[in-house]
Amino acid sequence: MEIQGSVALVTGANRGIGKAFAQALLAHGAAKVYAGAREPETVRDPGLVPLRLDVTDEEQVAAVARAADDVGIVVNNAGIAGGPSLLEGSFDGARREMEVNYFGTWAVSRAFAPVLAAHGGGALVNMLSVASWVANRRLPSYAASKSLSGR
Repeated sequence: MEIQGSVALVTGANRGIGKAFAQALLAHGAAKVYAGAREPETVRDPGLVPLRLDVTDEEQVAAVARAADDVGIVVNNAGIAGGPSLLEGSFDGARREMEVNYFGTWAVSRAFAPVLAAHGGGALVNMLSVASWVANRRLPSYAASKSLSGR
């Protein structure tokens, strides 16, 4: 996949590794990088095009796919951690992790599949986590949600 001159979308691009991916795409010559974030006002990097994107909101996902119809690279990076430990705590955090890390990744993938196809295939990169490789008593739902998102 040629990055030079490409147009990309990075979800969760307002901080952390998503921000680093977006900056790296620009540094390697991407012509435009959309930065999907729940709070687009937090995207302050010059060169990034902020878009309001909560990956759990199907209408926002569809709207972003329409707005960014020139994308050839999608980096599905948005993710959260905050579920319970294996034997204690509410399942609310685990459900939220699955909504964002699994279903959100899937929703963005589905929404952008026709966009990528229209540009000759492009690239879809789903960011997983090393936590998905090994069972972990402290982050079991996070590990499961990041493992499933790449399958």
